[in-house]
Amino acid sequence: MKKKTIIAGSTVIVLLGLMTWTLASNKKIIDNRKEVKTSLSDIAVTVATTEMKETDGNLELVGTAQACKEVNVATESAGKIVLVNFKMGDFVAKGKVLAKIDDTYKRLAYENAKLTYNKSKDDLKRYEAMRDGDAVSDTQLRDIRLAYENAVIQLENAKKQWDDTKIAAPFSGYITAQNTELGAYVNTGAAIASMADISQLKVVLDVSESTAYELNQGQGVKITSDVQPEKEYSGRITNIGQKASTSHTYPMEIMIPNNGKDKLKAGTYVNVRVNMSKSGKALMIPRDAIVSSVKDPSVYVVKDNSAKLVRITTGRSFNSNLEVVAGLNEGDKVVTNGQINLTNGSKVSVINKL
Repeated sequence: MKKKTIIAGSTVIVLLGLMTWTLASNKKIIDNRKEVKTSLSDIAVTVATTEMKETDGNLELVGTAQACKEVNVATESAGKIVLVNFKMGDFVAKGKVLAKIDDTYKRLAYENAKLTYNKSKDDLKRYEAMRDGDAVSDTQLRDIRLAYENAVIQLENAKKQWDDTKIAAPFSGYITAQNTELGAYVNTGAAIASMADISQLKVVLDVSESTAYELNQGQGVKITSDVQPEKEYSGRITNIGQKASTSHTYPMEIMIPNNGKDKLKAGTYVNVRVNMSKSGKALMIPRDAIVSSVKDPSVYVVKDNSAKLVRITTGRSFNSNLEVVAGLNEGDKVVTNGQINLTNGSKVSVINKL
């Protein structure tokens, strides 16, 4: 019996050992699965080298055509809207009544002020005649004249408040937003509509310091757009900024007449070409290197197998290339493919040979 007991005890010890080893092995496997893998492979990119290239005599820029005038049409009186005389997209003439506020009390106040005015006017005529006959004193006539002048002011004030219940277009243009409906209550200063005058379009661009000194106010430019590439528009430089930004660029404003049958819409991207009558060199990068937009451009610059996001200022446009006015140096390597996978400081592997 003792021998059997010893054998049974040994078997239990072995089984316990096997269970302990199995549990330890399973825990190691689970811990390995939970372990965060920190090693990442480099991101494959292609790059191009910035270089100075010959240019023709044209300055080419990209900008956005904006409405020359754009406003929110606000009410100068509070009350309930009883008339809405416009809708989105309508062309309205200057002075057209767009909406009307309930004018019952303002109209009654005007009529009451008019009655007071008429009475004061008659009193003044009568007292002036009486003063000629020495029937009233100068003091009495003065008081009547003051009452009349006050009635004139009250009538003008009542008329203005009554007129303010009619909300009119401040200029001729298109309705770009409708912010009210019939029956709505509006407070003073509430915008009931937005309007834009696109009879002329305005393009504001940044140009390099050297270019700003070569351009002249009134100089003609040619405008094209990608949406209507066969159409060409003429414009003029109306203003060149007198103060540079921190990157030494100057704002330039261009006005484009827009009354023809092929009107451009406000917000359209346009290509601007200015004949500079001379050629030269410019620091160039491919358009494909641009991150975000040409309006607010950045590029990834590769150095020591890392990608750094750099904000730049662009100048002229030359087909597939852009001039860089500030932010890069000749010989910098900019990423042209693979940017979508990058963040600032990403490790990269250049796969094209330069």
